[in-house]
Amino acid sequence: MDRTADSGKSRGGGVCVMVNNSWCNNANVVTLARSCSPNLELLALKLRPFYLPREFISVIINTVYIPPQANMDTALCELHEALKQFQAQDRDASLIVVGDFNSANLKRAVPNLYQHVTFPTRGNRTLDHCYTPHKDSYKALAHPPFGKSDHAAIFLLPKYKQRLKREAPVQREVARWTVSGQSVATLQDALDDADWDMFRRSTDDVSEFTEAVVGFIGKLVDDTIPRITIKKFPNQKRWVDKTIREALNSRTAAYNAGIISRNMDEYKSAAYRVRRAVREAKRCYGKKLETQFQQNGSRSLWQGLRMIRDYRNPPSGLRSADESLANELNTFFALFEATSSSANASRANANSTSANANASASANCNGTIGAANGTCAEPEQRPLIITESDVRRVFKRVNTRKAVGPDGICGRVLKACAGQLAPVFTDIFNLSLKLGIIPSSFKRSTIVPVPKKPQPSDLSDYRPVALTSVVMKCFEKFVRDFIITASLHGPTAVCIPPQLLH
Repeated sequence: MDRTADSGKSRGGGVCVMVNNSWCNNANVVTLARSCSPNLELLALKLRPFYLPREFISVIINTVYIPPQANMDTALCELHEALKQFQAQDRDASLIVVGDFNSANLKRAVPNLYQHVTFPTRGNRTLDHCYTPHKDSYKALAHPPFGKSDHAAIFLLPKYKQRLKREAPVQREVARWTVSGQSVATLQDALDDADWDMFRRSTDDVSEFTEAVVGFIGKLVDDTIPRITIKKFPNQKRWVDKTIREALNSRTAAYNAGIISRNMDEYKSAAYRVRRAVREAKRCYGKKLETQFQQNGSRSLWQGLRMIRDYRNPPSGLRSADESLANELNTFFALFEATSSSANASRANANSTSANANASASANCNGTIGAANGTCAEPEQRPLIITESDVRRVFKRVNTRKAVGPDGICGRVLKACAGQLAPVFTDIFNLSLKLGIIPSSFKRSTIVPVPKKPQPSDLSDYRPVALTSVVMKCFEKFVRDFIITASLHGPTAVCIPPQLLH
């Protein structure tokens, strides 16, 4: 692309792109934009090479020239608008911006791009730049200039590693809860037929009673809810579903059969079905994105933004989870527990002294607290009794996204089978309150070390996160609502007045 009459330049400028036919033929080269103004010369091409990493479907090459006398802010603004339009049209394309920028810096306008030319290209100044959205895409090498040019030639050595090579596939086991509702109905029928009185008669210990009930529920869930193993590749597109995989497998089988029979009609039909499945999957994916933004809620909004940006959680920097690491973390975190235990003991002694003083001061008070006479009365002590309807109501409001505790009962089981599990857990809660004993299975927790940085190098780089029982969290809600009464004022998350707790 040479300069035009509108550019206002009589000499200099002009950009071109030369494409190697062994990399991409002319049929797969499309011109996206031609721009020649006093501030910016831009030639944008879209190419479909013979080979690309799976995460890219095309390459958009932008060749740029910004004259020395140009308004740099205006030139960067024009270039930013063009790049934004290209990325909006082809989100899965690889973007490359190269050219002579003189004193302009594209990172001021597009901060998410990386500059790969780090050496001087003319004298002691770096005037020629190469930008891509990926940090380690190229390694730039300086070569002698072409002909009489005063700019050094730049050889870009590819360093980009496919996402499939950078990250290992993630394999996990998930439960299939949405199989036409049959699995949930089967689990509900099994819990309806359970004889909970058998567990009550077997022991008088509330901990053993709870252990038996929790173990029985876990066994029913394992036998009733089917589980499948999912292998997710890091370069897998979000809109790829089971229909596309089946269409691809059928196309491959039709191709192999056509090679043998020398009849490719079935292969052509299978290839058409693949294209149709891809269009339908993309249409459904776009509709899903629109639904995320139409819903009222911050969670759905952020999910939609993550899907648009194709944001994936970075790979965990947790090193191999062996026994030695668990022992080291246990010893390290136990140091803080020992320190806090001594501080809590001294604080408990001070609180007991204050409580005794408050009790002796309130022993001579009769009546109700009032502004007129200043009298006070001991609040009426009534036992906490949990009803079956309350348990059912709390179970139905359980957040199914909460992590599973060490007892293995997930929130989806409690929510789907609230009517079947409410009677037995009502007995467990009331028996625990009557005896003043918390079942041992409710007090257990699974400590998960969460890295604070991508590559932790020390034990202090891990944050301990405790996963507790979901059933125990429901139990805590009843106790909390009983303790925090209407007479409590102030921020309840900070402190609770001692006179309301004794």
